[in-house]
Amino acid sequence: MKKALINFSRLNDGNLESATHTILSNLNGNAYFPTPVPSLASVTTASNDFSNALIEAKSGNRAAIAEKNRMRAQLIILLRSLATYVTFAADGDITKLLTSGFDISKDDQPSDISKPENLQVLNGANSGELEIMVNAVKGAKSYLHEFTTDISAETPVWNSIATTSRRLTINNLQPGSKYYCRVGAVGSKGQLVYTDAVSRIVV
Repeated sequence: MKKALINFSRLNDGNLESATHTILSNLNGNAYFPTPVPSLASVTTASNDFSNALIEAKSGNRAAIAEKNRMRAQLIILLRSLATYVTFAADGDITKLLTSGFDISKDDQPSDISKPENLQVLNGANSGELEIMVNAVKGAKSYLHEFTTDISAETPVWNSIATTSRRLTINNLQPGSKYYCRVGAVGSKGQLVYTDAVSRIVV
C-alpha cells in the first residue's frame, strides 16, 4: 500500500524546514485530511520554533546549536505522526496522498503474505454479534477485522479492529441490519492484503 514517507532525519536543516512548509501548505484546508493528528497548529508552532532556533544557531554558539537540534527532533516526531495519519486517511489512494505534500513510497514491493482465504461471517452466540474468521496466513503478523453497513459509497467508512488472531467476535451490532465484513492480513513489513467483503444480517 502506498504511504507517506517518514525519512525526515535524512534531510539537512534547510530541506527539513522547506519540506515542513510544503506539507503544512498542502494539508491546510485539504478535504481529504480533515482532522490531522497531530493538529496543524501544533506542527506549525514546532516548525516556527525550529526556524527561529535555526537562525540563532548560525552564530555558532553551542547552546544555540543544541537548542536547534532539540527543536529539530521535536518537529520530526510530529511530522512522523502526521505522516502516519495521512497514510491511514488516504487508505492507499495515490491521488489523495499526492495532495498531502509528503513524499510517498515507490511501487509496492512484492508482498510476503498472500490474500486471506475462506472468509466466514457468522452470527455469534448472542444477539448483536458477528463472528469473523479466515484461514491463517503464513507470514502475517496481525489481522485487521473490518466492518461497515454501507459499501455503496465510493470510499466506504470501515470500522477496524486490529488483533493478532485470525478470528474475532464483534458485538454491540444492530440486529436486523446487514453488515459487510472483510479481513486484512498484515505482513512484517507493513504489507496489507484484504479479502473480498462478505455480508451478513445480524440477528
